[in-house]
Amino acid sequence: MADSAQENARSLQGLAAILAALSLALFAWIQAGFVRAFSDAAAGQQMLDARIGGYEREDVVAMLRYLKDHPDPASILHSMYLGPELIFPLVLGGLLFCLMRLVGPGGFFFGRPIPPGATTVIFCLPIFYTIVDYAENIAGLMLYPPATPSDATVSLLASLLPIIVRLKFLTLVVTVILLARFAIFRYLSPDGSKPS
Repeated sequence: MADSAQENARSLQGLAAILAALSLALFAWIQAGFVRAFSDAAAGQQMLDARIGGYEREDVVAMLRYLKDHPDPASILHSMYLGPELIFPLVLGGLLFCLMRLVGPGGFFFGRPIPPGATTVIFCLPIFYTIVDYAENIAGLMLYPPATPSDATVSLLASLLPIIVRLKFLTLVVTVILLARFAIFRYLSPDGSKPS
């Protein structure tokens, strides 16, 4: 039984290593091949997806107007959505899920053990991140050229995109914080060397 648990932990570590390498490669491709190219083609303007602090409805509308008159940056953004952004959210979400399995959520919050229901919610965070990231990408494909959305669609997506991007980064940050907390708890616990 212990051998099986160790074998499962090693397999999960191998998968996490592969997903980490893929995530880094995709991130580098997005940054070098699309974010920088977009900025160069758009006279230094940054694409909304690269704004970690988020953006507002007015920024979405301004970007849409700009991209309608500038086909080169619009083409770069469209290519990013249909290129590395097709797989990056899934790979990163998978990596976060594997890391969560490896550190094994446990310990105490406010002096009480983490209940099983909370553990389920914690494991859903990487999945939620993946869904929200894809929602942002789909909204971008529906909104920016070569798409020709109606005024109602523009209004709806311009209002939703700032909320979606904040949810995406919030989910990512909370997941990373929880991973760090559980890793520290596991390291400091007497049986921290046990595989989960």
